[in-house]
Amino acid sequence: MPSIVVDDAGTELSYIDSGPPAPLAPGQGYLTMISINGMSFTGHVFEPMMRVASKAGVRFVSINRRDYPGSTPLTVEDNRVLSSGSEDEKELFLRARGIEVANFIDRFIEEKQLPPPLEGGRDGGVVLIGWSLGCAFVFSALANVDALPGAVKSRLTAYLRAFIMYEPPTVALGSPRPPQLWSPLIDTTLPEKARVAATTPFLTGYFDHGNLSTRDVEVLSYYVPSLSRVPTIYNLSDEERARAVWEDPSDKSDMLFMFFCEPQIRAAYKKACFDPSVRAQFPRLKFTNIMGTRTSPHGIPAFWSMEDDNEQHGGECVAFKVIPGGNHFMQWDEPDLLFNACIECL
Repeated sequence: MPSIVVDDAGTELSYIDSGPPAPLAPGQGYLTMISINGMSFTGHVFEPMMRVASKAGVRFVSINRRDYPGSTPLTVEDNRVLSSGSEDEKELFLRARGIEVANFIDRFIEEKQLPPPLEGGRDGGVVLIGWSLGCAFVFSALANVDALPGAVKSRLTAYLRAFIMYEPPTVALGSPRPPQLWSPLIDTTLPEKARVAATTPFLTGYFDHGNLSTRDVEVLSYYVPSLSRVPTIYNLSDEERARAVWEDPSDKSDMLFMFFCEPQIRAAYKKACFDPSVRAQFPRLKFTNIMGTRTSPHGIPAFWSMEDDNEQHGGECVAFKVIPGGNHFMQWDEPDLLFNACIECL
């Protein structure tokens, strides 16, 4: 996999890239979508959506975070900070990960000479898609924009058009979790080796929730996916699973990050989405939270929580889009649907 060096220490983030859409007329621009992976899955899980985007004349790039294939692993010291570091050390950890993402976007723009946004049209510029836990790292990138060199900040300000928050769970917002919320990953009654293996079919399932318009956590289906549609993981071939599934960080660095960095995650989310000084630096950047109605129970309380936060800040900072029937893996099962929803967010 190709990669881009994102700091002076030689840290690399790997990626897959659909490449420029073709054919292009002289001077014609194109939109670029850049996704950041969530937990247990690599950027390859966006392959079907990448193909849809390419046919639609959109370039699609999917980044692997640290500890995922091709990207620089986190260090022993990083994991010490996550497990037992001070609050300040954890803040610096998340800040560093956000700056890595920001630097990747900037260097990709320069290296690939991406077209800038065109006024009044769809073409040009960059749409960021944070998927699931990946949203936390985009929040950090935006929240720490003042730590970037002036030229980098100027390019990101000019290029970033939309930030799609694709089903961030409560742990990606640092928001309270309903007491009913469950996952095989954290169920200590299961054998340790079975927890990660059981989590993938669970998260990729379709859930029969009750009336979501009530915004009541009691109507959510927390434990057993529906029998009406097969979980997404069973739609992947052996070769596709080998590329797309990477469970190793799930009960290691990602687990430590989710449960021991909640205040730092919360601060980055609130600053990125609602701080007027940050939003003023990205005047063209539109924030949208997208959720499917049959997704796993982790994203729905977060969706409601963000709606509440948005109302507390005037109701104009974040837009919200609900996709009927969608699960947490629409990029695989319903790539056309998710792609079109992202385009509508411009």
